[in-house]
Amino acid sequence: MKNSGKNILNTLSYIALIIVAFLLFARWLSPIISLGGAVTKVLETLQNILILIVIGISAFNFSNSSNRKWIKIVFWVAVAIFVVGTVLLWL
Repeated sequence: MKNSGKNILNTLSYIALIIVAFLLFARWLSPIISLGGAVTKVLETLQNILILIVIGISAFNFSNSSNRKWIKIVFWVAVAIFVVGTVLLWL
């Protein structure tokens, strides 16, 4: 079961990498094709969500494998900061 979990994570990471690369390219092209500020914010938010999912899953697995409580606390604080930063993007 552990091996299939790694395969799923690897597949999700690969898909997220492709999508994030596309979103970065689209954001880079947005001034050229005049997409507008709202579309750019949506692309940035989607990019941040995908990055959080992939990195978050790996980091969560690492923090759960550790017996140190401070590692788990740092993980959740980092996730909270990341989410707040993504939400502040809309202001």
